[in-house]
Amino acid sequence: MNIIDKLAYKIRSRFSTYISRTKNESRRRKILRYFRENNPTDPEIKGIIDFLKRNPLGVFLNSFKNKYQPKDVKVFKDTSNDLFWVDHYGKRLYFKRSYNITTIRLLYNGLLTEQDPESPHCYVNEDFNIKQGDVLLDIGSAEGIFTLSNIEQLKKAILFERDPEWIEALEATFAPWKEKVEIISKFVSDTDDLDNVSIDTFLSEKQFDVNFVKIDVEGAEERVLNGMRVTIGKCRPQIALCTYHKQHDFEKFNKYLTQLGYKISSTKGYMFFLSNDEVLSPPFFRRGLIRAVPNY
Repeated sequence: MNIIDKLAYKIRSRFSTYISRTKNESRRRKILRYFRENNPTDPEIKGIIDFLKRNPLGVFLNSFKNKYQPKDVKVFKDTSNDLFWVDHYGKRLYFKRSYNITTIRLLYNGLLTEQDPESPHCYVNEDFNIKQGDVLLDIGSAEGIFTLSNIEQLKKAILFERDPEWIEALEATFAPWKEKVEIISKFVSDTDDLDNVSIDTFLSEKQFDVNFVKIDVEGAEERVLNGMRVTIGKCRPQIALCTYHKQHDFEKFNKYLTQLGYKISSTKGYMFFLSNDEVLSPPFFRRGLIRAVPNY
């Protein structure tokens, strides 16, 4: 970027931040007004309301997020490929070529926050996790932090990610483990064409079973599940399934997976999330994740 471009970028970023903060402050006040008139009975919701009385509204509604600060993130550059990376517990995690250092600090800080044990977005815990020798499907892998965090235990990992810039970063991140990592540049869905693949079709000619499936696909989770019914029946994998993208996904997927013979649990707490076409309305908060374990 030249100086003018950099200045314009900073102005746009600051204006966007201002607009976002203004919207969230208005939403925070509306939520607090609602619960002043409708006293919550759920202890977790009561805790959120107490938190919001003293803190701004954000995706996460608990003080655990204060453990993480973008300024503490150190970003390095690999001169062999000109990609930025961070040290993720002794392993290099690479980022999109178009991301600058500030963006990477914010993003990585957010990833650490998401996977904190107290986070409603945390995929695993002591009783629900990757085991030695597992085969993982990371559906909607983005930067691949979940796979990287578990790469030593895994026998094989298949990462599904459609964004070409993430593909480049993933290839750099997993170069040391390329013999057991496969990166698929397609959307995962319930159809099969040039851009989409169903899990049942993808695995139909594979000679291995799947032990763990992580699904985080920006609201397309139902289509992923519809395209892996055979896999669920055959392999009975553990499933970490995001439910915060749509208001009623937790209840819907809870019922669906229970009918397929799974025991369902949720992560701690709630998240605040609105897609672009949604209007703020009760119940305001959403369960972040389903952890599904097969009842054998």
